[in-house]
Amino acid sequence: MASQLGRIPRFLTFGKYAPQGKYLHRLIWIGCISVCVPIILAGIIYYQFSMDKVKRQFLDENKSSLVMMKDRAERILQSIEQESLQLSLDSRINDFFAGRMEDAPLIWHQQLLQEITLVKNANSFIDEIYFYNNQEDILLTNRYGSMSKDSYKHKEDIDLLMQLESGSQWIFLPAGKKEGYITFARKLPVVGNAGKQGVLAFDIETSLISNFLQADTTILTKGPEMLMVSYPNLSKLDSKSKEHIKRLLENHPVLQTIGTADSTIDSFFDAGVDGRQAQFTYLKSIFGRTYVTVIPEQMLEERIGWIRIVTIIVALFFILLGILLTYFSTKKAYSPIEKLIQHSQLLSEGRIQNKEDEFAYIRACLDYLSQETEKLGGYMEKVQPTLREKCLQQLVNGEYVRNESLIQECESYGIDIKSTYSVIVVEVENAYKEKRFFPKDKPIIAFAVMNVMQELLQKNELISGYIFTNQGKAVALLQWKCDIAPIKLHQAARSFADSVSQSLTNYLSFQATVGIGRSYSHIADVPLSYKEAELALQYRIYQDSEPVMYIEDLESSRKQASFRYPRELESSIVDSLVKGELAQAQQSLVQFTESIRSSQSYNFIYQSYHVLLSAVITSLEKQGGSILDILEYNLFGQLEAKQTSREIFAWFIEILFPLYHKLTEEYRSSAGQSAVLQISKYIREHSTEDLSLVHCAEMIAMSPSYLSRLFKKEMGINFLDFVVECKVEEAKRLLLETDLNVSEIAAAIGYSERNLNRIFQRHTKMNPSIFRAEHR
Repeated sequence: MASQLGRIPRFLTFGKYAPQGKYLHRLIWIGCISVCVPIILAGIIYYQFSMDKVKRQFLDENKSSLVMMKDRAERILQSIEQESLQLSLDSRINDFFAGRMEDAPLIWHQQLLQEITLVKNANSFIDEIYFYNNQEDILLTNRYGSMSKDSYKHKEDIDLLMQLESGSQWIFLPAGKKEGYITFARKLPVVGNAGKQGVLAFDIETSLISNFLQADTTILTKGPEMLMVSYPNLSKLDSKSKEHIKRLLENHPVLQTIGTADSTIDSFFDAGVDGRQAQFTYLKSIFGRTYVTVIPEQMLEERIGWIRIVTIIVALFFILLGILLTYFSTKKAYSPIEKLIQHSQLLSEGRIQNKEDEFAYIRACLDYLSQETEKLGGYMEKVQPTLREKCLQQLVNGEYVRNESLIQECESYGIDIKSTYSVIVVEVENAYKEKRFFPKDKPIIAFAVMNVMQELLQKNELISGYIFTNQGKAVALLQWKCDIAPIKLHQAARSFADSVSQSLTNYLSFQATVGIGRSYSHIADVPLSYKEAELALQYRIYQDSEPVMYIEDLESSRKQASFRYPRELESSIVDSLVKGELAQAQQSLVQFTESIRSSQSYNFIYQSYHVLLSAVITSLEKQGGSILDILEYNLFGQLEAKQTSREIFAWFIEILFPLYHKLTEEYRSSAGQSAVLQISKYIREHSTEDLSLVHCAEMIAMSPSYLSRLFKKEMGINFLDFVVECKVEEAKRLLLETDLNVSEIAAAIGYSERNLNRIFQRHTKMNPSIFRAEHR
C-alpha cells in the first residue's frame, strides 16, 4: 500500500495519507478555482457578444456620420466649383481669350480683380483666387493684385497647373500644401481655344473645411479623385504626428482598394495605419469624391473594457478569499514560529544565549548567521586568487619589504629560490577597437593570454616558471638553472616571447607586444626585472612595429642626443585646423610624429603630444569656445589611455581633428547668426533712417564685405534689398494707418516721391495711391 501511495502525486492524496494541514488548503483552492473558471469563461463569452454588438452600433453610427459629412462637404465643394465656373465664364475672360481686350489691359485687369475680390469675399472658405494666362505672363490675385509670375511666391504651382490635362480638378500643390491649402483649378478657356491658355485657381484652407465637417477629418487627393478621411483623435496630435498619419493614409493600400471598389457604400475590417485591426466605412458621391471613416479596434475595446475589469475583480476577490482562509487555517492548525524556535535551539545549543522573547531569539540567530557569513566571505576573499598567484603578484609589485618573509612564503608555496629569473609582460594591442571586446573584458583577455603562455611554457624544455595575471596583463616569471650562460638566457627568453606573440596572432587573432626584463640571480630582484619589462613596453611609443621588446637591446641602442620640441610643426597643425584644412593638418602631424620619434625618449615623446594637445585646446578657446566646455570632453584622459605612437596618431586624426572642426563650425555659425539677427532687427526698427552697410558693420565689429556675405547666407537676400523691403513695408503702414500724402511719406522714409513711386511699383505692382485706395 505504501509503495502504491508513493506513486500517487502529493496534491491527490487525501484522508490519513494526506500531509498534515494541507487537506483544508486543497479544498479551499479547488473551490476558488471552481468559481473563478466559470466566471472567466462567462466573461470571455459576454465580452465577445458585446464586441459584436458594439461593432454593429459603430457601423450604423459611421454610416449616419458619413451621410452627414457628405452632405456638408458637397455643399461647400459644389459651391466653390460653381463659383469657379461662373467666374471662368465671365465676359472679360471670354473677351480676353477672344482677343478683344488687348487694347486696354490695365482696365480689364482692374475689373477682373474686383470681380475676383467679390467672389472671394462671398465665400469664407476661399483664401485666395488667382488667374494666369500664358499670353501676358501676368498673375491676377486678390491678395497681391497684378504681378508677374516670376514674382509670385508659388510660381512652381502655376507651372504645374498649366500642365493639367483635365478641365477642372482638386489638387494639392507642393507649395500650397506646405501652407495647408488645397486648390481647385480650372483650365481656360472653357469653350474653344484661340491659342491662348490660362488657369483659374481657388486656394482653400483645408483646416476650415475639416473643422466645418469634423475636427478629425483630413483631405487627400489621388489624381482627379478626392478622399475625405475621418481619423479619430487626429486634431489632438501635434503637427509632426499629424503629418505622419496623413502620409500613412495617403499610401495605405486599403484606401487604394476603396478607390477601385464598385459599391458606393460599404464597411469592413482591415489593418489600420498602426498595423492593428480597424473598421473602414466609406461612401462615394456621384461627383467622384469618397468619404471614409476609420475606427481602430482599440476604440471598440475601450467601450467594453469594463467587462474585463469586472471579471478580473471577481476572480481576484475569490483568490484573496482563498488566501485569507488558508492563512487562518494555518494559524489554527500549527505555529510555524514555535517550531522554528525549537529547531534553532537544537542547532545552536551552546552558541546563542536563550532569550525570553522569541522574536529577539530569532534576531540573535540571524545575527549569528550574518557574522558567520562575513567570516566565510573573508576567508573566500583571502584564498581568491590562489595563494601562489597572490604571492607572485606581491613579488613583482615589490610588496615584500623583508627578504626573510619573501623567502619563507616562496618556500611555503613551492617557488624555487635558487634559480636565475627574468620577467616578461604581454599586452594585447587594440583589443577593444576590433569590436570583439569591451574595456570591462580586460581580465578575460588576460586570462586567455595566460592560458596560451602556460601551454607554451609546458612544452619548453629549457626554461620553467609561473604564469599569472597582474593589473590586467599576463605575466611570466621565467626560471633557469644558475649555470646557463647569459647568451643562452637571452636567446631562450626571446624565443619564448616570439612564440607567445606568434601563437596569439595565429590562434586568437591578437596583436600583442611582449616586454622582457633583464635576468637576475636573486629572487628579491624580480620586481626590478618586472619594472624593466614594463619599461620596455613604453618604447612602443616610437618603435611599435616590433612584437618583442627586450630592455637590454633597447637601452644599448638608444641614442644620446639633444632634441628640441618642433614648435613650427605645432603652429602648422594649429593653423591648418583653424583654416579647416584637415588633410594639411594630418600631413603636418606625420612630420611632427617623425620629428619627436627620432628622440627615442618615452618621456619626451609622450609629453610632446600633451604639449600639442594643449596648443589645440588653446586655439579652440580663441575660436570662441569655453575652456570649461572643451575640458568636458576629457581630452587629456583620452590621450593618456593611448600607449603606442600608432594609437596616439590615430586618436589625433580620428577623434581630435574632427572634433576641432565640428566645434569651430558651431562657434562660427552661432556668432554669425546672432550678428545677422541683430542687424536685421536694427534695420526693421530704424527703417525711416539712412541705413548703410558700413554703419551696420561697425555696430558688430565686422568688415562690410564679410557682413554682406554673411547676411546673404543667413537671410537669403542681400543687404540693400532687405533695407528697401523694410522701407516699402513702412511706407505701406503709413499709407494704411495715417493720412499723410505720398510726398510726406517719401520724406519720412528717406526717399524722394519719384523714387518711392518707382520702388513701390516694382515691389507691389501698383503705385502708392492705388494701394491705399484698394487696401484701406
